[in-house]
Amino acid sequence: MQPERVRISVLFYPAPHVSNEQFRRYWLQEHGRTFMSLDIVKKNLTKYEQFHFDIDVNSNLSAAMNTAPSPYWGMCVFEAESYEKITEVLSHPEYTRVVFPDEKNFIDRGRSQVISGKFVTVFERAKL
Repeated sequence: MQPERVRISVLFYPAPHVSNEQFRRYWLQEHGRTFMSLDIVKKNLTKYEQFHFDIDVNSNLSAAMNTAPSPYWGMCVFEAESYEKITEVLSHPEYTRVVFPDEKNFIDRGRSQVISGKFVTVFERAKL
């Protein structure tokens, strides 16, 4: 485990009015820019990643593994030096005023999920 950084992930459930293509495009091209425009984000986060799910591959994997298909279309990861710094971003007045309302354009916040934890690398192939 790497104690010098913490991460939270948010699993995004799509808004009912958007297609998968609209979801991906808006999140990457519009919402990402909106989020990154906030000074508190640049001050407190060390990394912001978007993981755009491949719905077709996920369906095939779920069928192959006999698991329930994921209802989520994406996941973002916030990395910082502490959970307090992440919480400060998410509770900041500018986030509440700018980012929170913009999310309605592509996600259903009430059906999305926030998770926290520590990444532990169990295996990593040596780079050539």
